[in-house]
Amino acid sequence: MINTYNESSLHATLKKIYALQSNGIMEVRLDDTAWICDILDENGNAIEIQTSNLSALTEKSEYILETGRKLKIVHPIAETKWIELYDSAGNLLHKKKSPKKASIYDSLRGMTQICPLFLHENCCLEILYCEITEMRRKTENPAQIQNRARRHLKDWLPMGKRLEKITRKEIFSKKSDWQRLLPSKFTKIEDGASPLFYASELQKEMKNNLGAKDARWASLLIWILVKMGILELRDRKGRINFYTMHNS
Repeated sequence: MINTYNESSLHATLKKIYALQSNGIMEVRLDDTAWICDILDENGNAIEIQTSNLSALTEKSEYILETGRKLKIVHPIAETKWIELYDSAGNLLHKKKSPKKASIYDSLRGMTQICPLFLHENCCLEILYCEITEMRRKTENPAQIQNRARRHLKDWLPMGKRLEKITRKEIFSKKSDWQRLLPSKFTKIEDGASPLFYASELQKEMKNNLGAKDARWASLLIWILVKMGILELRDRKGRINFYTMHNS
């Protein structure tokens, strides 16, 4: 098996599940490139499991689609998360449920590069809503993680994530799927046109429907949907941009 040494338990588990479901082969080199595909199914099409930044798959995905293969990108989201803290000897110190509940809106930051590919005729994004356990090892002193991404040091280091169960899934493969991320009042068609709206208006509506946590991504959602050709800038008054559904 190639390239499995840096693989999380969550990624490895999902890869095995999808390989079994698709009668596929895991860890396959793509032609004569340096890229390794997570799974090639029985028809030679690709399945990629991406647990974090989706845009990290952009170049590989472009290549896969250029070859004429179909591509399914599987992205797990921790709708429910448990945290297990272990000591240096591997003994469980405690387990607790995290108050955080992730959604697809939390993943938008990782889609800024790859998002136009999601509307390619041979590409689909499969969002898995999961119950996940995050495992941590307690440290004696505040510590930095390997990629030095922590702004504030903490007294634990990550040990990986474990899949407990998949609760539901959503498929995003066409424009109407992505339109579901907008409140229905902004997507309805009346007299042959959809309504104009601006970012603050969308944020307010999302806050009413989904809560403040998801509403904070309103401006980024607009940016991504414009880049995908789902929304378009229709008017500007002063510093306020007004958007509507793209005609096509």
